[in-house]
Amino acid sequence: MTAAPPLEATDQHALADEIFRLMVAQGSLFAFDAPIRQSLANLTTFMAQTHQRDEAAMAAALDAALRDDARFIREQLDDQVIFVTSRQGAYVPRNDADTHSFKQRLHEPDYPLPVDDISVVVSTSRPAITTVEPVFISDYWQIQANEVFAAEDQEAEGHSIMEVAPVALESDVPIEVEVVPELVAEHELLVEPELPAALPEPVVAAEPVQISEPEFVAAPEPEVAPVVAELPTPPVVEPVAVAPPPAPEPEVAPPAPRPLYERAAVFTLPDGMSIDLRRPIDEIIAEHGSLLRQALNEKIEQDPLRRIVSFGSRFFPDANVINLGKNDLRKIRDYITERGEPLLDSELIADVFYHNARQSDYEGWLFSINYRLYREKDFEFVGVEGVNLWSAKGLPAIGGKRIKAAEMGQLTSYLVEGFDDSAEHEDLERIAVEGSMTLTLPFFSWEYGVLPLNASLQALLPKPALVDQRSSVLRFDSPQHYTTTLVEVRYPTGNRGGWLQGLEEFFHEHLVPGAVITLTRGNEPHLFSISYEEAEEREERILTLDEKKNKLGFTNLTYYSTVNPDVVPIQARFGRLNRLKSFPMGERRKAEMLLEHVAEVMGEQIGTREAPRYALSLDDIFTAFNVLRPGTCALMQHLIAQNEQFIADDANPGAFFFTPAINTADDDEDEEDDMQKSDLPLDPQPTRRRYGVRYADDDE
Repeated sequence: MTAAPPLEATDQHALADEIFRLMVAQGSLFAFDAPIRQSLANLTTFMAQTHQRDEAAMAAALDAALRDDARFIREQLDDQVIFVTSRQGAYVPRNDADTHSFKQRLHEPDYPLPVDDISVVVSTSRPAITTVEPVFISDYWQIQANEVFAAEDQEAEGHSIMEVAPVALESDVPIEVEVVPELVAEHELLVEPELPAALPEPVVAAEPVQISEPEFVAAPEPEVAPVVAELPTPPVVEPVAVAPPPAPEPEVAPPAPRPLYERAAVFTLPDGMSIDLRRPIDEIIAEHGSLLRQALNEKIEQDPLRRIVSFGSRFFPDANVINLGKNDLRKIRDYITERGEPLLDSELIADVFYHNARQSDYEGWLFSINYRLYREKDFEFVGVEGVNLWSAKGLPAIGGKRIKAAEMGQLTSYLVEGFDDSAEHEDLERIAVEGSMTLTLPFFSWEYGVLPLNASLQALLPKPALVDQRSSVLRFDSPQHYTTTLVEVRYPTGNRGGWLQGLEEFFHEHLVPGAVITLTRGNEPHLFSISYEEAEEREERILTLDEKKNKLGFTNLTYYSTVNPDVVPIQARFGRLNRLKSFPMGERRKAEMLLEHVAEVMGEQIGTREAPRYALSLDDIFTAFNVLRPGTCALMQHLIAQNEQFIADDANPGAFFFTPAINTADDDEDEEDDMQKSDLPLDPQPTRRRYGVRYADDDE
């Protein structure tokens, strides 16, 4: 290792420059004139390690170099030496002295104006209010005040209004009349201000006067006789007049207290039902909560001013609803479309309007955004009670477009017609309490990823939050595969049933027709889990649908789930299922026609070709019928009972005989079709397309 040069050769100016750059880098985030401090000990340790010098020699060199540099200020703090600088060079301490004070110049001007009159000076005190503002006083306090005044008047009547002491006329003492101040003060309240009581004028005798008999002035007397004094020389003595006391006002009886308002303890609804309001509030809500809510909604709807608006079960003053403009609505629609799925109202408020739950107007924003979006045609509410989800126009349909909503509503119409036998009433209560149910997956549900919304599913799933709500979106989690699937619930409307759609990908990837699945309610109203019981690996030839050819066939499938062997469409048991015709969805709503087709395909021929007759069981009919469309055993039994071509087998319960009707017109049409096909050339040329190019088999 090369030895370092001696310390004496180090330039002090270069050393000071290095320390300045080091401290400026340390305070790069400081203000331009902010002080940057560093102790000599820290600088010595760093520089000694950097230059491989002795710390004592480096400390002396640093102290000497920085002491003489104008960019540094040396401070001594106890036993520690600190150097101070700034990003602009030498540190200049800030001067906080207030040399320009507007307050001082305002109150102490250099050239004050002369004040000739003190009244022109503006006073800082607030002038007294000369007008008396009217104050409303409750009837209760007015009655109490009248009672107090009446009691004081009764006490005043027991005393004399005015007492006059005997007047002794001396030669050098004027006549004095003594008046009780308390009684005068009381009567001054009763005397009108424009009629003041006349005070007696004292008579002063010019010379000594001798009085034979003193006279007394009594209070009840209306007037006092003049006092006459006998003098040696007959002087004129003016009479002393005492004003009569004002007549007491007649006693006014206090008004009778207002009778207390007796509140009605019974509330009557518009339909005539009476509710006793003295009962506990919990019992009233539990028994009549829906009726009271309906009556409240009707009263609010009847308000012509629309002062209170509602969304679902929430109410809010219309004056406090936040208005959303077209630009705000466009931002919300674009954000939902960008995310590609329905979003919560809280997400829209946080991500689009940057509001959070800690702000005071958050509840107002929650109601306002739901209320405004509900009134817009470009948005659709797809949430449930407690969870407000919003979908926008332009989002991709959940579950694809293999089945139209109108066609699926007609296929599930049997649920609203009374043929739902999914569970008994006790089972529905258990499902609602436990929040879990198990069901078997038919072929139609597995192929298209739909589940009919029967009574069992309605007991498990949440109810719609709005009266006219058409659908809702739920989230199904798979704990076995760590996947999440959005499922749309279509509610029954009119004569059309409801269903769930969106599980096609999950069914095809993990399950087979006839699998047993379990649906469980989650922690949130819109969260659910779907699971199945795992089993050993098995491979079977199971019925599938070739969508391109629109034809049913059997395919080798491997599955790991528990299945119901009576429903799994395997080739070993239901080998005739591939003969079923895949009708268009518009024709599958004709349940009677499908039933006859299923009987001809699945039934065992026991008749002749000229007089065909088939024997089949109800289980075979149910399995084959659910290949083409959903249905229940109750629907099968109803269709069989209404069709005269089916006859029950008395020897075998659950078995039937089917005799199809012979239609000669169909045979003639088949012969004509065969003749038309025979007239066609054996090898027709491909159809010409534009620009003279023909279609070939490779183009298909």
